[in-house]
Amino acid sequence: MHQDRFFIPNTPINSDIWIEGKEAHHILHVKRAKRGNKITLFDGTGTEYKAVVIETQRSRLKVFIESNQVVNREPGVEITIAFSIPKGKYSDILIQKCSELGINTLIPLHCERNVVTINEKFTEKRERWNKIAIESSKQCKRNVLTKITDGVAVKDLLNTLCNYDLSLIACLRSYTKSLKVVLRERPSAKKLICLIGPEGGFTDYETELAVEKGSIPIALGSSTLRIETAAIAISSMLLYEYCL
Repeated sequence: MHQDRFFIPNTPINSDIWIEGKEAHHILHVKRAKRGNKITLFDGTGTEYKAVVIETQRSRLKVFIESNQVVNREPGVEITIAFSIPKGKYSDILIQKCSELGINTLIPLHCERNVVTINEKFTEKRERWNKIAIESSKQCKRNVLTKITDGVAVKDLLNTLCNYDLSLIACLRSYTKSLKVVLRERPSAKKLICLIGPEGGFTDYETELAVEKGSIPIALGSSTLRIETAAIAISSMLLYEYCL
C-alpha cells in the first residue's frame, strides 16, 4: 500500500525520533496523520525508513522506525548540468524537472552574457532551490537529493572537465556535432557533464576554451531553446541513451 514520503535532514541514531518544522506541519496538518499511521522517511543519502507515528503534538511528532534499507532508484550514470541561471520562475522549473529526472549535480554558471547575476542574494535562491529538490525527490520517490553547488565561473569549471568521462557544451556553432553520434561513440561513459549557456549563448572565447579543455560542442536540434528547456532536454536525452 502507498505510504506518504517525508524528508528527514539527518540520519536517525535511535529508533524513536522527533520530526519538527515544515515536514511536521505537512504530516500533522496537511496529511492529518494520527497515532498508528505508517509513513516512509528518507534522508537524502539513499536510505529509506518505514516508520509509524507514536506521538503527536501541535508542531511536532514522534515516530518509531520499524525498518530501514538502502533503496537505489538512481540512474546508471552520474549526470551534471552546469547552467546559466534563467530569469524568474524558470530557474525553479529547471531545478524541479532535473531533480525529478535524477540529475546528480546542478552547477550555476558565471558566464560573460549572464542575464541573472550571481550576487549576495544567491544564498537565498539556493536555499529555495534545495527545498524544490527535496519536494521533487519526495514526489518521484528518489532517495537521493540533487546536489546544487555554489556559483562557478566558466573558466574555473572548465579546469575540472578531466574529472568526467564525457563533457558536452550546448551551442549553435556551425561545427557542432550530432548528439546521437557523440553518445554512440562513447557507450561506456558513466560520469557526464553538459554546459548550457545564457540566452545570448556562450561567447566565442568561452566556447573555444571549452573545446580546448576537451568539451564537445553539440546542438539540440535546429531550434534555439530556452535555458531550462535545454537543460531538461539534454538530461532526458542522456538518460534515454545510457539508462533505458
